[in-house]
Amino acid sequence: MPAYSDIVVDLEGNLWVGEYRRPGDDQPRWTVFDPDGVMLGIVETPQRFRIFEIGGDYVLGRGVDELDVEHIHVYRLLKD
Repeated sequence: MPAYSDIVVDLEGNLWVGEYRRPGDDQPRWTVFDPDGVMLGIVETPQRFRIFEIGGDYVLGRGVDELDVEHIHVYRLLKD
């Protein structure tokens, strides 16, 4: 199986690596690394959500509901 499914760089230069999901695993998870390669944490995004942009405190993307209707969402990122 692949090690990852997607890679995105946010506006702060952090690397978001999407975990490859096994069949039946519908929960998207991203491991986030800073520009020096230090792991910052793991972020779970909603199912059927495609990331368009990641800022310092938000994630912007497209979600698809149970009727296959697309919606644009902005989610707030909370950092510890």
